[in-house]
Amino acid sequence: MGSKVMKKTIIALALTVIASIVFSESFIDLFLSSSYFGRRTVYEYGATTKSRIELVYRWPDRKVVQVLSPIPLVWTRTGDSFFMGSSSDLRPSPLEIFDLEDLFSRELKIHGISRIEKLDAEKKYRAFVESPAGFFVAVITEDGTPERITRYFQNTVTELFYEKVEPLQDSYEEVISRYNLNKQRAVVNLPDELVEILKTMAWYTVSRLNIGQEQVVLITGMHKSGAVLKVVYATKEVNIKTEHNEKILRVAGDGYFVYVSTQDEQVYEETKEILNK
Repeated sequence: MGSKVMKKTIIALALTVIASIVFSESFIDLFLSSSYFGRRTVYEYGATTKSRIELVYRWPDRKVVQVLSPIPLVWTRTGDSFFMGSSSDLRPSPLEIFDLEDLFSRELKIHGISRIEKLDAEKKYRAFVESPAGFFVAVITEDGTPERITRYFQNTVTELFYEKVEPLQDSYEEVISRYNLNKQRAVVNLPDELVEILKTMAWYTVSRLNIGQEQVVLITGMHKSGAVLKVVYATKEVNIKTEHNEKILRVAGDGYFVYVSTQDEQVYEETKEILNK
């Protein structure tokens, strides 16, 4: 009698595991294939706290993001092409541009869901993804709509909080027509030093911020060794604040300045060697 009960228990557990796997695959497909328009706030907690408000138009393989504050910015990805600028002047970007949602989607495809929890009395789930790019926790509804994506990486917590999400009926062509996208505009050439530094990074995200009166490009990412690397690209000399144990490198070129900071001594020395070539 006991063996029969145990056999039934094992079968029930096996069925539960199979159902969980099937659901996880369905859950992934729904999220990755969804199209929506949303308003979201991005928070970053580290040595300092930063936030910004964005509108996002998202298709499975295309995206338009309009940053409303603190610094207006528009960027779009379509296929392998990236554009960045203002709503009235979107020009080709030499940088690949990805946000936290893109990183989560990429790691989800590569590593799959580590664990999933159904939130009580709600038609939504909490999904966990562990990867070298960080520990991700996402709250997503049954229909594949994101509500919150959080990443824990090193000493920094980054979070996308979706205040409003609705189905997106418009095509990419219809949405991008509201902006002045000039595909014929020449791509801005990046300094050789910056290009070489980007080659050492496993992934990075791009944003803009003000340092004093100067607007700069901030590139934050992970070196291939796993260390955090921050790069500031400016047209004028600016005062960069460093975090605890963070060392900074500076190079001045013809009309530009590049600042690179990291807490990793080996990465610092490697980057120093690149900049001194």
